[in-house]
Amino acid sequence: MNFFFFLSEEFERSSTESMWDITISIDLFKDYLQEQFHAEYTSSKWVYTQLKRYEDEVGVKLFRKEPLGTDGRSFALGLHYPFVHFSQKQHLYVNQKIRVANGVYEMIRHSAINRKRDDLMRLLLGAGSTIYHLAAIIAEKSWTDQGRYAIYTHNLGALQQLLSPRVNFRNIEVFTPQGHVDPSTYAIVGPSTPLFEEVSFDFVVQGTSCVHKTDLYIESQEEWPRKRTILKDCTGEKILVLTKHEFADEPIPSIESYGSIADYDWVVVPKRKAPDLPKKRYDILFDECASLFTPEILSWNYEILRVNKP
Repeated sequence: MNFFFFLSEEFERSSTESMWDITISIDLFKDYLQEQFHAEYTSSKWVYTQLKRYEDEVGVKLFRKEPLGTDGRSFALGLHYPFVHFSQKQHLYVNQKIRVANGVYEMIRHSAINRKRDDLMRLLLGAGSTIYHLAAIIAEKSWTDQGRYAIYTHNLGALQQLLSPRVNFRNIEVFTPQGHVDPSTYAIVGPSTPLFEEVSFDFVVQGTSCVHKTDLYIESQEEWPRKRTILKDCTGEKILVLTKHEFADEPIPSIESYGSIADYDWVVVPKRKAPDLPKKRYDILFDECASLFTPEILSWNYEILRVNKP
């Protein structure tokens, strides 16, 4: 994962509009490893071999290799295109997703602190890789967190984290709906969600594929019905998690919007790390929605925004 952390950092510091366009020289990546982990790697080939080994373990294409210069030894690495599967997409915008996930976790933890010890907090976690990172944080903190959680999710990546042997199951109960698996979103999908609709949740947390103006779109047609049902029919404070790259000039073709930003109570986004650089296109589109929000918490890493209601 170290390469993807570094790539996300470099992307934020660059003027490049797309993650697909940025490349990192292997020498620069070796310098990063030495600075972060005090490990000096002299062989570029060995580092690349380790990256390819990780790619083989994940089982999907993650990297592309581009030659630099004419000596045949120097090269740069970028992202393989396109990313289709969940196991690919979870490597995109890693830093931003983790910052957002930490922001949501702090909201949940703060709410749990003010409850009785035996009072279960009920969370509904939607599909997507930012939710995967949130589940990983909840799992990691389950031994030290004072809260007790009943977590409902159809996110298979989140389930892997929440059912890990490292989890304190005295503090976490996990529930899943019926359905079948959509490989592209790595989620359990189906025509209805009676398990979700019958519960009064404290927080409902979802991401999205695309935001056009204020309308929300999802890439997967199979995920669409469950996404809409969770947003429209489930009860609880609703949190939309975004890295901002979801903001686009055009909606996803041939897909109907399943809802709007106004359907949510909160939006959590990453804090810009390079405010002196020109804004990327998605930053500008996000700023056009500024009148929808009232800033609630502005940290070094994330912004928690309350959605203004009529």
